[in-house]
Amino acid sequence: MAQTSPILRFALEVFHHALENYASDTPRHRKMAVLALAQSVELTVKAALVEKNVPIYEKGGRTINTYDALSCLAKLWDVERIDFHARVELLLDERNAIQHRYGSVDDVSLDYHTETAFGVLRAILEREFDTALDPWVRDTVEEHVWKKIRFVQQVPAQHEKPSAASQPERSPTLDFIDGFSRFERSIRMLVQPFLQEGEKFSGSTLDFAIKALSNSTVPNNAVIGRLPAVYRLRNKTIHGDEVPNEDEVVDALVTLDDALKALATVPDEIRERAYRATMRGVKGTKLPTRSEEAQDDFAEPPPHPDPAAPAA
Repeated sequence: MAQTSPILRFALEVFHHALENYASDTPRHRKMAVLALAQSVELTVKAALVEKNVPIYEKGGRTINTYDALSCLAKLWDVERIDFHARVELLLDERNAIQHRYGSVDDVSLDYHTETAFGVLRAILEREFDTALDPWVRDTVEEHVWKKIRFVQQVPAQHEKPSAASQPERSPTLDFIDGFSRFERSIRMLVQPFLQEGEKFSGSTLDFAIKALSNSTVPNNAVIGRLPAVYRLRNKTIHGDEVPNEDEVVDALVTLDDALKALATVPDEIRERAYRATMRGVKGTKLPTRSEEAQDDFAEPPPHPDPAAPAA
């Protein structure tokens, strides 16, 4: 359990401090949040190694560095690298930039690094300490703090609209990123029935949505026309080229909600054709469904012409 590991107990205390700084939303607090997030990840990985009886101390009494610790944990889990490994390296680099190069952090970057920390801590706590991170956060961190953090999973059975981003005291930028991520998760749920075992949807969610909506029985041209602009706004926001205002965010989220409602009415056959066309990078939705392909595979081939027969 988490409560019995002194390293993990301190890691969670540092993580708590990171969340408090995240919620404060000032330049100084954002930098402090990144420092605390990096330390909480480092401590959690090392706590997991200790629980597996893997020494974390080198000669001279220094602990192994985080990169080696990540590799050790991946070896224990029998994977090439754990999830979020590359993103942890970015988090550590951001931490080093703050400490040694006097760097600064914007709210989008902090959001990204916070998601990384949640991903790593959530996996390690569940796998090695029989502890769920999200209930711990809800039970331990002040409610006005954790409600500002979109990565804290809500109590089960709460069903929000996929792109709803109505958490209080949040910046329009984070509301928009939150809403858009919910929209894309909903798209992936729509295509889930069409995936074969081991297959993942790696295509463009915009391409899939436009293909499906355009080939619907009654295309929703208003949504089809508005949706690309929302994606352009997302790209500008993520790359720091634009900071959306509250009105832009509201309009964008309404468009995403309208798109999901429209997609829900599209027949499964059309959604499957749109998915397969998107995955193969072809225009339109003329590709057959898997069931149609299977029927073609079992159909009798046309008879070969008899070479001895007279020409017609």
